Amino acid sequence: MITSLLHPTPHTKIMVATSHCDSLSEELGDFFAPYEGVVDFSFFPGEHLPLIHPSFHKTFTIKDYRSPAGGVPRDYAAVIVQDVLHLHESPQKFLELIYRSLLNACEIIIVQKNGSMGIAEIESLLDEAEFRAINAITDLIDGYEVVIGKKMHMWGKGL
Repeated sequence: MITSLLHPTPHTKIMVATSHCDSLSEELGDFFAPYEGVVDFSFFPGEHLPLIHPSFHKTFTIKDYRSPAGGVPRDYAAVIVQDVLHLHESPQKFLELIYRSLLNACEIIIVQKNGSMGIAEIESLLDEAEFRAINAITDLIDGYEVVIGKKMHMWGKGL
């Protein structure tokens, strides 16, 4: 599952930007609980299950697909973008703002239904936003493509 891509340490903090809060949220809460980690959410318009896990921290309600995800600069060890990038009016600007919210040497994980957006296009957007070590995984979650990029310390805008 998606948790195999994460590297938790005590008090790890991640954000999930999603158009539909689903079982992934509970999976993340259970995964981070032993580390006393927290998960923030940016809810873009869509259907969302109620959040009840003790690892869930802050929730940002995003009004439309023109707006950025919530959060503050250099706050997260990972950001998971679930079925949002292909709907966003400015995917490049969205990724640039996500970049700023990550700590150095941390990952963005884009999870999208197969065919929502071409993998090559996602990789290009990530590269333009200064993410490096970009990889695509097509067999991690049935029906979904996963693309990972890393914010590198002292590379590009990595300060």
